[in-house]
Formats: sequence, C-alpha cells, structure tokens
Amino acid sequence: EEVNNAWPPKLQKFVEKAFEVCHTHEERSAMQDTLKGIIESSKRNNTLWKTDWDIQPVPKKPVVPGSEESNTPTRWQRKQEKQASKKREGKRLKREDLTKRMKKGIDDYETNEAEKAARARRNQRFTDMQHGIVSSMPSAGGGGGDEELKFISSEAIVGTCMTMEKIFIRIQQMPNPDTVRPERVLVKWAERLKAKYESEEADYEWIADQFKAVRQDMVIQHIKNSNTVAIYESNARIALLEDDLGEFYKIQSYLMNLYKDLEDESCRKNQCEFLAYRIFYWMVYNNAADLIKEIKNMTPEQKADASVRHALNVHAAVDLSDYDTFFRLYAQTPNLGRCIAKHTREKLRVRTLRVILRAYKPSIPVIELRKKLGFKGPDALDDLLGGGNDNNDDDDEEDWELFAEDSKLTCLPTDTSLIDTKASYDALSASS
Repeated sequence: EEVNNAWPPKLQKFVEKAFEVCHTHEERSAMQDTLKGIIESSKRNNTLWKTDWDIQPVPKKPVVPGSEESNTPTRWQRKQEKQASKKREGKRLKREDLTKRMKKGIDDYETNEAEKAARARRNQRFTDMQHGIVSSMPSAGGGGGDEELKFISSEAIVGTCMTMEKIFIRIQQMPNPDTVRPERVLVKWAERLKAKYESEEADYEWIADQFKAVRQDMVIQHIKNSNTVAIYESNARIALLEDDLGEFYKIQSYLMNLYKDLEDESCRKNQCEFLAYRIFYWMVYNNAADLIKEIKNMTPEQKADASVRHALNVHAAVDLSDYDTFFRLYAQTPNLGRCIAKHTREKLRVRTLRVILRAYKPSIPVIELRKKLGFKGPDALDDLLGGGNDNNDDDDEEDWELFAEDSKLTCLPTDTSLIDTKASYDALSASS
C-alpha cells in the first residue's frame, strides 16, 4: 500500500510493461538499471506525477553481453562496424602522423626562412627558461606539478590547429602554434568529451588522455577564464566518478589557483563544491596539516555553504569516532562527495565493527548491525522495481556479504538472524 501511494499508478504499469520483454535474470537486471535512471531523472525534474506514463515509449529490450542477440550481429550492424573500423583506422593514422611531426620537431614546417626564424625565437625562450630567466606558471599538480607543464613560454602562444582530437605528449621543446588548438576548439572538444563519457562512447583512459591534452593547450596559451574553469571542473568530476584520485588532485589543485586568480565572481560559483571535495581528500590520506590549513583559509561565507558545512561535520564525526553520525551524514553527502568519502567509510566500518562486537553481548541482530555500519536496505524505488526482478539483492547487498565474509562474522547456531559477537570478535582478531 505504501508503494502504491509513493508512485503514480501509470508508472507502475509502465514498469510492468517494460519487464514483460525480459526473459532472463540478466535482462531483467539490465532493464532495472535503465528504469532506475529514467525514474530518478524524472524525480529530479519534478515531472514524476506530471508525466503521462501510458504514452511514454517503453525502453527496448536490453542486449546482454554474451547473449545470442549480442553475439549475432545483423547485416546493418556488420556494415556499421565496418564503417566504424575504417573511421578508427583513419583517426589512428592521423594521430600517428601528428605524433611523428611533433616528435621530430615539425620539420615539415621549416620550408622557409621565416619559419626557421620563428622556431629559433621559440627555442631561445625555451633555453632562457631552462636557465631560470623566465618564471614558470603554477602547475596543475599543486606542489610537484605536472611534467607536461614544466616548459611554458613567457609570451602566450596563440594556437591555430583546428583538429579536435590530439593525443597528449609531454613538452620537450617550445611548441609550434600550428600544433596548439585555440580556445574555441578546446571548449567544443571538451564538451564532446564530456558527452562521450556520459554516453559511454569511449573508455576513461582515452578521455583522460584527451582532457590532459586540452589542459596542456590551455596552459600553453595562458587561457584563464570561465571556460578554463568549466573544463577543469568537468575533468575533475569525471576523475572522481572513475575513482582516479591522483588525477583529481592535480586538476583541483590548479582549479583552486584559478578560483583565486580570476576576478569574475561567476567563475567561483562551484568553488565550495570543490572545497568540500578537498576536505574529503585530506581525510582519506589522513593529511591533518593540509586539512587544518584548508579550513583556516576558508572565509565565513564558504564555511556556511551547505556542502562545505556537511564535509566539516563529517570530519568532526571521524575525528570523534562518532560512527553513528558519520554513517548518517555519509548517506546525505551532496554532489560527488561519496566518490571520495567512500574510502574513509571503508576504514571506519572496520573500526566501528570492533567497537560494536566488544560492546554487544552475547549477540546483535544482523539488521541492526548492518544499519550501524551504514549498509542500507531496499528503498521504495527498489520495492517498485523489485516486481520485475526475481532477485532483490543490489550492490549494497553484495557489499554486505563480502564485508561479513572478510570480517569473519558468525551467526548463532540457533538463530541466523543474530550475530554471535564473541565468536565473531575472536575470529576477526585472529585474522588481523
């Protein structure tokens, strides 16, 4: 009855109709993920009850890797694959050609005295920098800095390259403007990279390499404006989603310099979001010195921001070993904070488990232990979609089973709904 009140009746029919085309567990699981995305998007846009779900197109039957449908391409698919293969080969040849030209010093451009003189001037600036004549700009890596940004000219280069795709190559000499893309090309390409990532058109390694090349071209041309901020923010969020904390740290360090240097207030509209990420980052690596410095340098307005205030409360909970508050706040983490805070959560779960096993005698209900350790149960949306899936276990259920196995948790022989705290604590202590 509660589920019926929580969701529109037409939506429930829409869900049932979608599951009718699924015949295997894998297909139902894939369809469940698709429906979750549709419903959560509708909830965010406040159109859940406004949408006429009767006329909405039902998602197509998902093609599961390894199934007969996915292993037998149609004539159209074979034709598309052939065309895509030719396109990829053409792009590969272009990249190889560009790489050869850049690594060889772009000898093809030295066809006249004017080009030779221009290259001589660039190399002179490069030589001056190596001898400390020109100070370097702040790098994207904060303290250490990215190697690709070591050699930046004192004069901004204006790029003329119109090719969007460009592999990342570390700078060994002053770059030629013909190999550097101008701002308008970089902005357009960064938007396409973001779209490719969201549509899973390309893998993360390739996208990360492309974004690195974009950042390099922006620094070479001394481009520091709202477009720069937007590109760095998008790149940082993608790195977070992929759990690439090393790349994220480099990007957000340079981003913090941009927030500080740019006078346009609109460029800093997302600064508090990334300040919260920095707090979570220092917590993961137990870097108390930088964390204290970060908090000390914050303005009262920044500390009052909801995301920053939440991150500070999480830090206080960890500092006080207040696991109840931590897991409650973790569930409320805004933006992409969980991508970093999850690493702190795993550490705290083990510490919390030891405390609970010592405090509760002789047993503790499994449901209560799960709740105290921050493992969520099925929510209303899971209940709505559960009818089309003969297995209600989600990722959180799998996480719990793995955690329970790794932690050597043991149930009472007479009641499997209760954890034997003494036997579990002894087993956990013996395994660590």
